[in-house]
Amino acid sequence: MKNPKYKIGIALGALLLVISAIFAQQAYAGDGIFSNFKKFSKHTFAGPFDISKLNPKRAKEKLVVDFAGLDENLAMNLVVQDSRVPVPSDIIEFDPNATVDQAVSGQENSLVATVSQDGLRTVLKQNFGSLTFTEDEVESISAQMEDQLRTGIMPQQIYLAELLPQLYEQKQIIASAAYEIDTLAKGLRLLMEDLDGLEIQPNSSFSFREYLEGKDSATATDVQMTVMSSLLYKAALQTNWIIDERNISTDLPAGVEPGFEAAIHRNLDLDFAFTNPNQTVFTINTDWNGSNLDLTIEGLPFVHQYDPQVESIKKYDPRTVVRYSAFVSAGAIEMVDKGKKGMEVAVTRNVMLNGSLEEIEDVSVDYYAPHPIIERHSLEKLPEPTPDDTTDSGSGNTDGTTSDGGSTDGSGNTSSGSSDGGSGDGSNSGDGSSSGTNSGSTDGNGSGSNDGSGSGTTGSGSSSGNGSGTNGSGSSNGNGFGNSNGSGGKDDVEYEYDKGGNLIKVDKNGNPID
Repeated sequence: MKNPKYKIGIALGALLLVISAIFAQQAYAGDGIFSNFKKFSKHTFAGPFDISKLNPKRAKEKLVVDFAGLDENLAMNLVVQDSRVPVPSDIIEFDPNATVDQAVSGQENSLVATVSQDGLRTVLKQNFGSLTFTEDEVESISAQMEDQLRTGIMPQQIYLAELLPQLYEQKQIIASAAYEIDTLAKGLRLLMEDLDGLEIQPNSSFSFREYLEGKDSATATDVQMTVMSSLLYKAALQTNWIIDERNISTDLPAGVEPGFEAAIHRNLDLDFAFTNPNQTVFTINTDWNGSNLDLTIEGLPFVHQYDPQVESIKKYDPRTVVRYSAFVSAGAIEMVDKGKKGMEVAVTRNVMLNGSLEEIEDVSVDYYAPHPIIERHSLEKLPEPTPDDTTDSGSGNTDGTTSDGGSTDGSGNTSSGSSDGGSGDGSNSGDGSSSGTNSGSTDGNGSGSNDGSGSGTTGSGSSSGNGSGTNGSGSSNGNGFGNSNGSGGKDDVEYEYDKGGNLIKVDKNGNPID
């Protein structure tokens, strides 16, 4: 029979072996009978949180506080095209117990987090109403979120289009632009063919001129390229694409909408370029239906709606520029250029979300300077008519004689009358002074005289038939008869302007008279 002490020793030894095995098995498990007596070694992390030299109990207590701060500063977004929807923290739960239980001492360990699929489904429905998500897709999204939360590093982006390629099946036309044209020129046709089916890759930039290098459409004119790039520009404004370069011409090309020109000028190195900031591919399509050249952009629809519009157009009248030329007839005006009005075009863009206006963006202000009206005038001016003398008194029709007795004061007054008889010569006598121009013709004989004081001027000319004579008068007193010989001789005096603008005397043939 064995000693009772021996039996007790055997029992204690067996108990120690069991305890040692249990301790060895759960040494780093974080749970178990002896879990609170061990500590994690140096350089032990749970996500970004340091749990070195802490026993499991203390590590869990620390992570509870750390996870509370992580909830408050959670920065995870669900991204579809132009929309980034923040994930609410109440659909995510970080588990400190599970995190510590799976932690390995001396290593960087992942966090354990779970995402509520019911809560995620509600978020997707509220923010991405234009898209549909199946149950399997919701499960895939939640699994991806949990995986990215394991690092504990913020912010995190969940790109749904990358995660769910089947979303591309929901693509549609998201932007369009049209250019009215009845006949499609060769250059435009080549441009249309080269752009049709063009794919704009995710996170990529596009240059209009670089894309056309080496293609047949590179033979198109700058104006034709401007027409096509302007269509692409107007369509791009209906997306969230970033415009990197856009220019305008001196004059707006015919048919291009004001405010939506994107000029291409190879000699001036003008280009049109943009960037697609999305994670999805877009396809450009072109078509001509006999009256319109259409350009559309097809892709996964945006969450926001972008509506570019012309806010205002101001017109500016042209000024007139006068040029002088010796080859233009006197008094004539030649129109060299009819000119053109200038204008200023302001474009804005309304950003809508679910039919409600969220923001108004300033897009551009384009200015086209007016073209002046250009006229060509003559260096010579039309001759100004000489002032006609007016008669204060002593004028009238006579039958061989003038009015009997009359007086005038002044100079340069003209009287006129007709005579049928008398002698053809007239004379003035007197001591007064009178001046004027006598012209006319007489038929037959006529006589006339001025009695009183005065000196008269007798016109010269030829007499034939019946006519009228003009007698200049000054100041005279007394009775008299006025008669004159007709005028129209070779030495009649006329006035014209020379090339310097001076008024000179010339005869009826235009020869200057000294």
